[in-house]
Amino acid sequence: MSVFYDFCRRVDDIADDTGTTAESKTAALDTWRADLGAIEAGREPSQALAKELSPVVSRFGVAVKDLRDIVDGVAHDIEPRAYANFEELRRYCYGVASAVGMVSIRIFGCRDPRCTAFAESLGYALQLTNILRDVVEDKRVYGRVYLPLDEMAAFGVTPEMLDAPDKHPECARLFRLQYFRAKHYFNKSRRLLPGSERGNLRAALIMGAFYEDILEKIARRGFRLGDERVRIGKIRKIRLAAKVWRGLRKPQPKLAQPGRVAVLGAGVAGLSAALALAEQGFAVDVYEAKNYLGGRASSLRDATSGLTLDNGQHIVMGCYHAFLRLMNRIGARDRLAESQGLSVDYVEPGGKWSRLAAANLPAPLHLLAGLFKFGALNNADRFAIMRMGVSLQFGNPPAIRETAAQWLARCRQTPGAIRALWEPFCLAALNEPPATASAKLLHETLRRSLFGAKSDSAIVFARVGLSDLFRPEGELYLRATGGSMNFGAQIGKLETVENLIHAQTTRGDTIVADYLISALPWAALRGLLPESAPMRAPLEKMTAAGILNIHLLCDRQLFEAPFAGLLDSPFHWVFDRSDHLPPERQGREFLYAATMSAAGEAWLGRKSDDILSALREELAKFFPAIKDAKFLRELVIKTKDATFAARPDAEPARPGSHTPWKNFYLAGDWTATGLPATLEGAALSGEAAAKAIDA
Repeated sequence: MSVFYDFCRRVDDIADDTGTTAESKTAALDTWRADLGAIEAGREPSQALAKELSPVVSRFGVAVKDLRDIVDGVAHDIEPRAYANFEELRRYCYGVASAVGMVSIRIFGCRDPRCTAFAESLGYALQLTNILRDVVEDKRVYGRVYLPLDEMAAFGVTPEMLDAPDKHPECARLFRLQYFRAKHYFNKSRRLLPGSERGNLRAALIMGAFYEDILEKIARRGFRLGDERVRIGKIRKIRLAAKVWRGLRKPQPKLAQPGRVAVLGAGVAGLSAALALAEQGFAVDVYEAKNYLGGRASSLRDATSGLTLDNGQHIVMGCYHAFLRLMNRIGARDRLAESQGLSVDYVEPGGKWSRLAAANLPAPLHLLAGLFKFGALNNADRFAIMRMGVSLQFGNPPAIRETAAQWLARCRQTPGAIRALWEPFCLAALNEPPATASAKLLHETLRRSLFGAKSDSAIVFARVGLSDLFRPEGELYLRATGGSMNFGAQIGKLETVENLIHAQTTRGDTIVADYLISALPWAALRGLLPESAPMRAPLEKMTAAGILNIHLLCDRQLFEAPFAGLLDSPFHWVFDRSDHLPPERQGREFLYAATMSAAGEAWLGRKSDDILSALREELAKFFPAIKDAKFLRELVIKTKDATFAARPDAEPARPGSHTPWKNFYLAGDWTATGLPATLEGAALSGEAAAKAIDA
């Protein structure tokens, strides 16, 4: 192994020698090519080290092609060059790292043919970590940039920025993508590791642990790379090596082989599954019927006003941990405006305002203090809510068939508490009134949010249009790991072949994949499944609940709060979205979005003009400024199937991630997440589907 190491160091030093001309470097590497040709032909090579290398090749069955690939790889370093895309960079990484692994596994005595794929993937992971760690030094000292030009352009990064990337936020976004790709290959190599060869590969595993630790250290720094090179110390290396040795004595975790996954649908559930699997070493192709990401959480372009408007007001809370993990995974958390705790303004007819705001105290005192300042409640209401908090902490869970109204009555909640807190919360979270809503779902949602940690109850808004939350990263991250995003690809057919599901698009294209994840709405999936499929019966039992959203563009400010809950009104919330206006229109125009949750046919069946007339009349009861307002644009958006109807009878019908077919899995906020149809439920279902492949 020492002879092979000397060979690698020798050819690498040739390319890195700053005191030698490019012509001399090329000639020196050509000498090595000639010596390798001699070794391959059974002749004596010219250089002393090549003579030592020759018996290593014959003894361990080393392929000379792998040695030649190493020489060709380092030849790329003779002069700075650009890499147009990752495929070009991958070929370089193969030569300087993966080919080294190919030779090493021979010397280590590996015989399992799967070791070659392991060595290739681990080589990419190590070299990509190397590139990220040394990005500043490579640019400053050697003038080299080992980053794909197309990805640099996507994030607005120029080569000059790499001299001081910590001064350019764009670089951190680009580096996060490189981190994601490196993690993909580390995880892929773990899946490819033959259990019988773990002992032979201990040195490679220890090296992998060192480099992956460096990679994670870069991530913990927020991808801010500067003058100081990221390193790990000797003590840390000893601990990592010991951890690898201990792991070799334990049973190998059961992991699916890395293959190709097709995700049907690019909503939050589909993106959550796709990106989790891409990071875990799979190549993921997403098929989406529309031409944008986000599914029901998306935006539309209104030609009349020239504005991009969200199709609905999808609120995030601090307890949406799975959704926030998704945003963190692609480095898009800064597209969310996050508060420190709960703060909700309510207004009553006549214009009386009150605020429910969490105090700066540890849970549950944060909510307790807020309740006593919430003017919409009296003391009896407050003590009833406190009783509910105790009940949530120490028992009294609802029955599966119990409605929210029945459970609230059993918990002795007052009419005032229901009016000001429980009903607005139930409508917002479950899209169902307490009279028909599932108590089980309300209980779980309350436990995680209002009665969780202070940060769990914080309200989070998108700073950008919903369709822009995942762009461009959603597509870039999949492409970076060998996958694709296919817009305009509607699924037309699902067929069963023995114990497998096969999918086709409406264009007749067959989707080739080892695994399929459906992130389609339940009604769409139900229509695609074969008539005889046992899953169709429970899906037939699921029903939809609608939401009514109205966008209002006017010439004056109606209120100062970021949003307001309307008490005693058929319209439940009004959001100030004026921050989404172009800068030149802010201050002159004001954009609002009104929401009616659990909108039934009585409202969804009305004409838009009738809905707008009713809304203006209703808003006049709460906001006096509206009487003089001039409305510049009004747009009604009716969504009849916004969510599944979160009623007690829906819970038994919600399926889990697994299906009767061994290659087919489910994701979607309507699956059995234990939560209502929220962004958190969608993201959580995607994670569950990704994990199910390994189960």
